[in-house]
Amino acid sequence: MIAVSRLLTIAAATLAAQAQTPGTPTPATPTPGTITVALPDDSPPSHAFAEAIERALPAAGFLVLPAPSKSRYVARFTVERHARGLAAADTPETASSVETGNWTARLRATLPSDKTGIHGLVVTELRIDILPRDAAWPVWSGSAMTVQVETTPDDAPAALARKLAEPLIRRFPAPARGPISVP
Repeated sequence: MIAVSRLLTIAAATLAAQAQTPGTPTPATPTPGTITVALPDDSPPSHAFAEAIERALPAAGFLVLPAPSKSRYVARFTVERHARGLAAADTPETASSVETGNWTARLRATLPSDKTGIHGLVVTELRIDILPRDAAWPVWSGSAMTVQVETTPDDAPAALARKLAEPLIRRFPAPARGPISVP
């Protein structure tokens, strides 16, 4: 009786593992290979994120090929930014500088100050989908988000791209259950 019960449990588990809803692909364990990063548009922030993703992908075992090539995978990404409140932050100061000319010299010294201002907080989310070429379903997806103060160096597209792309690609090939938070 115990053997029959155990056999039925194994059979039920096997059938459940094989069942899938129509139209949904069976998830395969992604293996690294050649990959191309697809630009969503031609804006400078998109280029900054594409470059950061291309720099991060070799750490996961991918070989990044230039955009028009026939790679095994295509990495598609989206970047979303939303304002989320206000925060007190230091006001950026202009740097000290020295300029010289043929008959003149100009010195500009910036003294430190404790000026703070109210600036907006911006939530930035990077989502990456890795798809086999000519496929509609990704074999891996992940997203990462961070919150930065507007108009600070940490809110620049290149800094945000590096900050989000590297930890997100490090998660590959583990399935992502939700966005990771990056300080």
